Formats: sequence, C-alpha cells, structure tokens
Amino acid sequence: MFNRILNDAFSLVFGNLETVFKVCGSWFVLQFVLLLLIQAMVGDAPDPSGETAQVSPAAILSSLLLMVVGTAAAASISVAWHRFGLLGERPDLIHLRLGPVEGRFILKSLLIALLLFAVVFPVSFAAAFIGGALHSPVILAVVLVVMALVLLPHVARLYLALPAVAVERPIGLKEAHTLGHGLGWPMVGAALVLILPFVLVAFGLQYLAQTVGGGGLFALLITIKLALLNVLLQIILTVVGISVITAGYRIAMERPHGNLPGTPSNPA
Repeated sequence: MFNRILNDAFSLVFGNLETVFKVCGSWFVLQFVLLLLIQAMVGDAPDPSGETAQVSPAAILSSLLLMVVGTAAAASISVAWHRFGLLGERPDLIHLRLGPVEGRFILKSLLIALLLFAVVFPVSFAAAFIGGALHSPVILAVVLVVMALVLLPHVARLYLALPAVAVERPIGLKEAHTLGHGLGWPMVGAALVLILPFVLVAFGLQYLAQTVGGGGLFALLITIKLALLNVLLQIILTVVGISVITAGYRIAMERPHGNLPGTPSNPA
C-alpha cells in the first residue's frame, strides 16, 4: 500500500509538470503581486523588538487579505489537482477558478481543522498545566509527540473527504475515516518520503540566499535564481502533498467497501 501511494503520487506530479504549473502558476503570481502591492502601500512590518513597535490597522487588514487569498488559492489548487488526478480534467492555462465546489472544499477543510483543534487543545492545555505544576516542560513535549503519533494516521484518513468534495461526491468525516482503513500510516509515510527532500533543499536555498553577500550584477543574478528555485519548490511541495491524498482516495475507492453512499464506484 505504501509503495503504491508513493509511486502514484510521484508519477502524478513529475509525469505532469506542465499541468502542475497550470494549476498553481496563476495563483502563485497573484499572491506574489498582491504581496508586492501591500508592501508598497503599508511598508515593512515594524520591528517587534522595538519598545514602541505597534501593528497598524492597515497591516492587520493586509494580513487578513493575504490569508483569505491564500485560503482561496489552496482550495482552488487542491480541487483542480484532485479533479485532474481522479477525473482527468485538465485546467486552463490561467487557472483562478473559485466556485461552489471550492467553497465546499474550504468548509470541509475548516471542519477537519476544528475537529483537530477540539482534540489537541484540551490535551495540550492539560499537559502544559501539569508540566507547569511539576516544573517539568518535558511532559508537554512527550505528550505532543505521543499525540502526533496517535493522530497523524487518523487525520490522514479524514483528509480523504477532501478529494470526495472535489469530484462532487461528498462524504462525511466518519465515512472518510472508514474509507481510509489501513491507509493512514502509508499516506503519512509516503508524504514524509516525498516532502522531506524538498524541505531540506528549500532550507538549503534559504541558507545560500543569506550567504550571498556584496553587491553587483552577479550577486543580483544569484539572488534571482535562488528566488525562482524557491518558488518552484513551493509549487512542487504544494501538489506533492495533495497527490498523496489523491492516491489514497483512489486506492480506497477501488476496494470493495469503497462504494459508500454518495460516492462513485470508480472515480478514476
């Protein structure tokens, strides 16, 4: 199961790079231009180390705007990529679609996030309280690690509800969890194997960008190349994570119990 999810997700991304950039490119450009406009109008953020540092209302509104656009972009990209992977639907050259399907996708994502928060917050609060009472911060760290190990496969199974929304065959979170029986850890493992190398490369590029010193044309060209590579890495990382969920959903729907109410018997 792990090998198939890993291979399917890898092939889906790197066998269709043109589609990857169609799905993500316009949204990434829009967010980049919006960020430049906000920086030009609001200016750099105040230094938090300053004694009189304050956050202006304009900066707060700008942050909210970026968050809203980022959420819309994530939903639009995810829906388009799930539909491509499961239905073969190819996006237009300029993909900025945001409709009812993307809206339902956002709501389902928020529902999963709220459910996760409802589980994690009280446990973390209790562990922090006990650790503070016993003057042992290790307790909180241990609880968080154990909780992550317990929750990760279950959260991965819940995320199978998202591609179901994308292909317009929505299912509940309980159905998604049932649908993903035996797929939790394989999905988590495949995501780690695929994402970790790109994360390490991204950190490496960030380090190189900080070490490029001095002025001149050469330093400018190096900085621009590193920035472009970093954007490409962000695009690849975005679709790799989505592809793991797509691959898991495809496998789940191929199994005998995959034909849950409201879902297609063969979404591929």
